[in-house]
Amino acid sequence: METPSEAPASRPGTIPLLMLVVACGHFNRLAIAVAGAERIIPDYGLSTERMGLVYSAFLLAYTVMMVPGGWFIDRFGARSALLGLTIGSTFFVALTGIAGLLAEDAAALWLGLLVVRTALGAVNAPLHPASARTVADRVPARSRALANGLVTFAACVGMAATYPVFGTLMDRIGWPTAFLVSSGLSLAVTLALAGGLRVSRPTMVHAASHDPASASRVLRRRGVICITISYLAFCYFQYLFFYWMEYYFETIQGLSRESARNDSTMITLVMGVGMIAGGWLSDRAPRSLSPRARRALVPVVGMLGSGIAFEFGLFAPGPTATLAAFAVAAAFTGACEAAFWTTAVELGAPLGGTAAGLMNMGGNLGGMISPALTPLLGSLFATASDPDSGWRTSLAIAGGIVVAGAALWLGIDPSQTERDPGAEP
Repeated sequence: METPSEAPASRPGTIPLLMLVVACGHFNRLAIAVAGAERIIPDYGLSTERMGLVYSAFLLAYTVMMVPGGWFIDRFGARSALLGLTIGSTFFVALTGIAGLLAEDAAALWLGLLVVRTALGAVNAPLHPASARTVADRVPARSRALANGLVTFAACVGMAATYPVFGTLMDRIGWPTAFLVSSGLSLAVTLALAGGLRVSRPTMVHAASHDPASASRVLRRRGVICITISYLAFCYFQYLFFYWMEYYFETIQGLSRESARNDSTMITLVMGVGMIAGGWLSDRAPRSLSPRARRALVPVVGMLGSGIAFEFGLFAPGPTATLAAFAVAAAFTGACEAAFWTTAVELGAPLGGTAAGLMNMGGNLGGMISPALTPLLGSLFATASDPDSGWRTSLAIAGGIVVAGAALWLGIDPSQTERDPGAEP
């Protein structure tokens, strides 16, 4: 059986197609936060805490289904998993808009969004593990981190486009109809995926994917556990950029809505550029270093740098300095992504989808907690003399968490990737 390390060069078009799928997936994910900040919270009187629960409902289902989704990838192939999620996204994104059209009051809307966004999160679970598994199966080892960096960069492009594109759609046709338009985009991506991957070499299915004991042993490896916990800390921090930056700039910093949109867009794009740069650097880490040090170099430096820059931004003297520091933090954050995904699939070897699923389950556990916990901590730490101090304290805690997560790379040894998944860890 051919292993991922022996895979031939990628067929032309495979990586751009993965980028399209990932960009669309994250556009659909973040659109609810744009609608929440600009329309649902002010127009329906929903609290930030209740809206945060809607965001976290997506992430809860996304997280719970991550390991089953990874197993599905290893068992049935990445193409099947990706087609399933794009078809499901088409349906449930449309239902998000329908919920807005049919809801008679804020309570009905909130309940409808909870149900629909939970279902959308479940069908989206295989998105990144399937993409990373496809990269491992089709791209030579010397270029995999850069390929993963490009794919994760597409996530930032999708999210960055959400602010101006979805925001403009809301301004012109209302937020419920904007979701119906976004559903049409998902349908177009589904058709492109069905045609594009048909001519590509299919993702390999290994016999170990039939054996639950093999999967269990892979998931209990020290390296897999460490990368999962590290990614949890990383995503707790990273998701603040996605869900609360626009709100922070507009409400806490006092910027106009247009400025808040533009700043959030810029930060997301800077993070995406960091993803490409981080992938390129990971592939070119000095060969004189040990395998562990080569893989850990970029994510450790990135996590430390992002946490430190973010702390400076929170206590910067003005909006311009805050934006600059947050942009630096976003670039460092993005630089970590490619190493996480490349290493997770390598640690899982033939069960790379399952290992990546576990890592992403940990990451999204952190991401699920973060949108809901951040405003709660902000309320807890706020003072009468400075109501905004609570938000700064809450965000500062997140910066400390990402720095702590860097230490877990000491337990990740890529040399374990050569072991058969049936062997003891």
